[in-house]
Amino acid sequence: MILVIGCNKGGASKSTTALNVATYLAIQGKDVCLLDADPQSSCSKWYSYREDAGLQPTITLVQKYGNIAGTLKEMDKKYDYVVVDVAGRNSREFVTSGTVAHHIISPHLASQFDLDTIEELEQQAEGFRDLNPELEIWIYQSKATTNPITAGKERSDFIEFMNGYNFAKMLTSKSCERKIYRDVLPEGKSVLETSNQLARQEVIDLVKEVLGHELP
Repeated sequence: MILVIGCNKGGASKSTTALNVATYLAIQGKDVCLLDADPQSSCSKWYSYREDAGLQPTITLVQKYGNIAGTLKEMDKKYDYVVVDVAGRNSREFVTSGTVAHHIISPHLASQFDLDTIEELEQQAEGFRDLNPELEIWIYQSKATTNPITAGKERSDFIEFMNGYNFAKMLTSKSCERKIYRDVLPEGKSVLETSNQLARQEVIDLVKEVLGHELP
């Protein structure tokens, strides 16, 4: 199963989402490959911290750039799940991964600059599905506010905007702007390996919503 975490805007928590999803799947006993296709190498740096700390469960990390479609198809034969982190732009890695992925989880902030890239994603989706008609695309709100006064309107505005598009499914799960997501990175951990129940549940909700039919 190939899961691509990708969108056309930087700063949307792609790497953070990818490494947390990969760790959750590994905790469930799955054989997981985290493929870092972003030249910023955020997942690779996190992986090196994890290796240095000797944390379990282990995850295989592969770095690959350019046309990664062939690599992904080969990895899909070897691993239960391949989680892919691509650069936050219309990169060759994102474009080629979409032609072979089973799922694309596309994180977006509830900001105009992020939402302005949805139309580009819609155009990409058309090209992906010309070659990969079974592809599922999911829109995931990331870094949502935790302010109880504004959270409801932010969420409803985000959903209202996405209701204007039908190429992707809007996830009911979301991630919030929480310091714990940043704090665990230099330790090589995911939020699942902390006592922060709110952040842990956000990751669990995401994975179960996308892959719930396959996981306990």
